[in-house]
Amino acid sequence: MKRISICLVVLAALFGCGEKPGEAPTKPLARPFEGQSISLIVPKLDARLIRGPILDEVENFQEKTGAKVRVLTPGWNETIEKIDESLKSADANFDIYVVISMWSGTLLSGGYVEPVPEAIKRKIDWDDVLPIYRNTVLSWNNVAYGLPYDGDCINLYYRKDVFANPEFQARFKKKYKYDLAPPATWKAYRDIAEFFTGWDWNGNGKPGYGVAGNRVKGDISMLQFFAQAAAFAKHPDDPAYYFDPDTLKPRINNPGFVRALQVWVDTLKYGPPGMVNFAGHDVRNSFVSGQTVMAIDWADMGVHAVNSPASVVKDKIGYSQIPGSSEVFNAISGHWDERPNQVSSISGNWTFFVSKASKNKALAFEFAAHMTSKALTKKLTAISGTAVNPSRRSHFEDPASWNQSGFSTESAKAYLEEITQSLSNANVVYDITIPGAGEYYRVADEFVAKAVNHEMKPKEALDRAAEEWEKITERLGRDKQIAYYKASLNVNR
Repeated sequence: MKRISICLVVLAALFGCGEKPGEAPTKPLARPFEGQSISLIVPKLDARLIRGPILDEVENFQEKTGAKVRVLTPGWNETIEKIDESLKSADANFDIYVVISMWSGTLLSGGYVEPVPEAIKRKIDWDDVLPIYRNTVLSWNNVAYGLPYDGDCINLYYRKDVFANPEFQARFKKKYKYDLAPPATWKAYRDIAEFFTGWDWNGNGKPGYGVAGNRVKGDISMLQFFAQAAAFAKHPDDPAYYFDPDTLKPRINNPGFVRALQVWVDTLKYGPPGMVNFAGHDVRNSFVSGQTVMAIDWADMGVHAVNSPASVVKDKIGYSQIPGSSEVFNAISGHWDERPNQVSSISGNWTFFVSKASKNKALAFEFAAHMTSKALTKKLTAISGTAVNPSRRSHFEDPASWNQSGFSTESAKAYLEEITQSLSNANVVYDITIPGAGEYYRVADEFVAKAVNHEMKPKEALDRAAEEWEKITERLGRDKQIAYYKASLNVNR
């Protein structure tokens, strides 16, 4: 019996003591979400932008986890409608919302989004995410709700080979009395645009133009306008921009915005024919085909310019900050301050939010964490056609990894350094992220378009837009909107 007892002890040590009577044998959690399912909504954009990588990852994620992930991809306007419907009906709720930052106000202000758990922050390496995103578009009243899929910033792209031409430099200096260089101000931008419009500086037998930029109504040109207006209207000592934070009185018709709209209208004549209808892809195609010497665009331009089969610029591209101003309007004092003002713009970010009503939050966060992980987003930022742009420190660490997109290591380094400089700026403007943001933008878009088409003067157009903004605020509730705007600025304590 003693020998049998020893054998049993040894067997127990080798193979475990087994299950208690009545218990089913335990199995390793190889597929931890077996039988669970979630639904995700993301809008359908051109060329699989934003949604494409999500669709590509679903099958592999399902195989590893045992879960089911349903991805709904309606059109832009239908997405907004379906999100609104989902918030009113528990049966129609989505587990994950992938939204552009201007849509986040409705989700955040209504308490529809689950805060990001600390375990998920650790999983995606939260500290690797740049503070400019962590502390703005991903947070609401200093609480993190969003997971960082895309980091957008707007910069200036220019033809460095053309700017370096000694003959052009001499001619420019003779006319404008200063050296030709990437424009630090909107005045210099206007001068350079004028200088390069209407003659064959590109050597292709066709007249070239100074600039390419968004202007079409109904696209996302409004984000570009507000980014460019910031040099004149976003004071570095004031976190607010679109509204007075205490009254929600619109600022968009103050002298800073009016001057910006005048520049927006005036520089149209230095772009290619039809620029009044340019959307983002038109801007990129115009620049990479050699039609214009400068363009203002998101970080998408960098990858597109080296990857597009139609590109004639590739390693001829220079990267610079969006132009600034030598003075800025102080909305608090009501006067212009004579001080250099360089403002970065991070408009247009795409974010993953997990619904507070989700019945499978752990699974939803697991998929959101997978899509916003350091490794996957680094891969996506260097691939053309994803519209996923850098948002993390690690995205900038290895310029050579961008060779897969067509960059030379030297060009990738310059591209990443410029984005880094933009994202290091303490003075930054980002999207309206309060309820009604889409309405505010649509109104501004309508009246700015009237100025662009010379139906109204800039001041008249912005005065009308401000009047309509006031009506939106009154309808939605001024006190609520004030509280939401302060929360979106992360200034409440």
